[in-house]
Amino acid sequence: MMLLIALLIGGLAWLLWRTAVRQNEVAVAAEQALVMALLDASKRQLPASLSDYALWDDMYAKVGMPAQPDLAWFDDGTTETIHTKLKIDLMLLAEGDRRVLRLMLRGELRDGAEFELDRLPAWRALLSEARAAAAGKEVSRDLRWGDHAYWVTALRVQPQDVTKYAKLRADRVLVFARKLDVARVADVLSQQRLDGLTLRREPVAGGAYVALTQVDGVQGRYVVWWPKQSGSAFVHALLVPAGLLVMLILLLGWGLLRDARLRQRALSRAMASQAQMRAANVALVALTYAHHHGSDATDADYWQRFAITLGKAIRAQRVSLLRHDAQVDTALADIDIASQSAWPGPAGPQRTNNPRLLAQEYLMLEDAPQARARAAVIRGGRLVGEVLVEREAGTQWLQDEGNFLVAAAALVALSLETSSRRDVERHLHKQVYFDPLTGLSSALRLSEELLLRRQDWSGMVVVAVLRLEELEDINLLYGREAGDTVLRTTAARLSAVLQADELAARSGGKRFDLLLYAGQAASGHARLSSLLVQLTEPIMVGTQQFRPQCRVGAVLCEAKELGAARLQEACLALDQAQQGGRDRLVWYDQTLRALAERRLALLQALRRALVQGGLSLAYQPFVDAASRQPVGAEVLLRWRDSEFGVVSPAEFVPLAEEGGLILELGDWVMETAMAQLQQWQSQLPVPLRLAINLSPRQLEDEKLAIRLFAAMARHQVTCSAVEFEVTEGLALETSTAITANLQAFQAADIDIAIDDFGTGYATFSFLRRYKVQKIKLDKLFIDGLHDHSTRLLVRSMITMASGLGAQVTAEGVEQDAQWRMLQDMGCDYIQGYFFARPMPAEDFTAWVVDQQGQ
Repeated sequence: MMLLIALLIGGLAWLLWRTAVRQNEVAVAAEQALVMALLDASKRQLPASLSDYALWDDMYAKVGMPAQPDLAWFDDGTTETIHTKLKIDLMLLAEGDRRVLRLMLRGELRDGAEFELDRLPAWRALLSEARAAAAGKEVSRDLRWGDHAYWVTALRVQPQDVTKYAKLRADRVLVFARKLDVARVADVLSQQRLDGLTLRREPVAGGAYVALTQVDGVQGRYVVWWPKQSGSAFVHALLVPAGLLVMLILLLGWGLLRDARLRQRALSRAMASQAQMRAANVALVALTYAHHHGSDATDADYWQRFAITLGKAIRAQRVSLLRHDAQVDTALADIDIASQSAWPGPAGPQRTNNPRLLAQEYLMLEDAPQARARAAVIRGGRLVGEVLVEREAGTQWLQDEGNFLVAAAALVALSLETSSRRDVERHLHKQVYFDPLTGLSSALRLSEELLLRRQDWSGMVVVAVLRLEELEDINLLYGREAGDTVLRTTAARLSAVLQADELAARSGGKRFDLLLYAGQAASGHARLSSLLVQLTEPIMVGTQQFRPQCRVGAVLCEAKELGAARLQEACLALDQAQQGGRDRLVWYDQTLRALAERRLALLQALRRALVQGGLSLAYQPFVDAASRQPVGAEVLLRWRDSEFGVVSPAEFVPLAEEGGLILELGDWVMETAMAQLQQWQSQLPVPLRLAINLSPRQLEDEKLAIRLFAAMARHQVTCSAVEFEVTEGLALETSTAITANLQAFQAADIDIAIDDFGTGYATFSFLRRYKVQKIKLDKLFIDGLHDHSTRLLVRSMITMASGLGAQVTAEGVEQDAQWRMLQDMGCDYIQGYFFARPMPAEDFTAWVVDQQGQ
């Protein structure tokens, strides 16, 4: 017996020794791999850090492009940041591979002549390779300077956007380097706490090491340290347990003698527990009945009490109630019975490996290695959960205990039906009263809370409606997830400023409603203005910084006046804010309702005018600047209503765009103008050209060109007799429909004119891309012709247009002196009150005939 024990102990000792040796080898290898990974990561940071400085428009403008670089700017902008934050020990700004303009060594500026490139052929080769490398391509090497090796990366100084510069120069090279000495390596590996860390030319016997660089003749080719011997520590830690194991073997015999006595005692305890289980069964039934018919306790409280009652009845250590869902299992309760709290262990309960067997047998008992029982929770003949009970190891399960667990599982199945019903009710309530994306209240909840606050509050309150701008652009550019990030961040900012009983709701895609308590009017104004500032703080959308823009309409009223009408008034204020600038806050007053009512009435009247009549066209001639003979006319839309009188186009045209009538209005103008032009072609002695305005909304219609060509064909009007005027703002549009329509007009040889030129965003590329045949100088420039600088500007625009092959029409000419100056400058056509005002077709006919007689 003793020999057997000795062999057993000897075998264990040999096994421990082998384990320690192997563990030491694994630990050293892992430590070496981690050190190598950290060193490689530090080395790979150099190119990224260098790119931030070398590929920089400001760096290129100050240092990379001029013949004499602004070295003072370079010193101020780079030295401290590069050394202290980026841990760059050596920085060079070199003129190609010829000389060093700037030398920074550990944050201190040195004379560039100290870095003698003539004696450092490897460094000169690096600079030459960096100059010849592709744009944005770094060149990295391990090089020696003095007695130390360096990790070195070089890159040409270049702009971020090369299109900004007509001619690029990239002769100057920026170099970042890290010195490979003990201090720098210790900084990189500071988190590892390596014992005896040093740099050696060769590895040291017994020590761990990794190769740092392949540069010859330097001290620090290898990083060397004394590794941790985790295997030896493991052996020392197991000496005491091994001794205890020997004692345990000696006590094994004694334990066998006590086994019979323990079994007898367990039987006695089982008989005593039967009465306790019957009482527990009654308690569980009562608890389940209360849960089914009541609503005071939450589901979590109920499941915890259920598990504790069950665990006490069968003297369990741990009771887990597990529900099987389609994708994942849910622990309804996982209780430590001794503390009557959640089980402290990291691992949660696991479902059975054999669910089919459990569903058939209803109960699975395990006596070893741990006393564990599983009872099946069955609903509709399907396994939907488990009751998992764990007791002390070696405890025998009794038949009565198994029956008790099966009965408890049946009560769990009944309770799950109750919980499912409550979950559905809670889910429906959340769907109806809360926004799923932001967690804010819904519009329905806000409408109900408005009525409740009318009874609970007193004093002044604020009802506000907020609308985020540019959200559609974010969704298109960065994806809907980025837009959701902006919405969630805005909701969080709104929630952060809410006080007790105040409310924020999301009532639309990018609309938020607010209900705030003000007390006094001044407080309400101040709170909303402060909130607007907070909402426009920048938000990170991926890697881009986005500053939200919003508009707010608000109404200040007494709490007793709260209701849906106040929300409508806030919407009217928001509508007014949307017609103003960004970040505009508009407070409601009675004039806003009057404006809204007028706009609605005008829109209805305009719809009637399109059907019943009331619209007309006026024609303002434009004449040849030299001969003063009529060349054509600009078509102007007029509207006289029986109720509103003469309505200005500045008022009804934007209204038509908002109300979706601009396409019908444009088609009516085109049809009427083409019919009139056909009549003039047979009546008038000279051919005329009509200039018709097209709005961006019209040009976004994919079928616009087709309809216009059809109208011209019906009235036998040639393309040379029509020109279309567009605004300068069209240069910023990127719609494919706009581009297609303009290209169709261009292909048909229909002239395109830029209206109000010089007041918007037209670019030379836009003028050339669509071969614009005419520009119309805005009246603003004509009125300023008495000023010398304005005359120079007008002359330059006329010269530019002539160089691009475009003719020039001057609008708003009202004086003889203006006409003569424009004539001298080479302007082609004149339009304005000096020659004729806009007039009906009959008067225009007579005017043309009269001009021909002069």
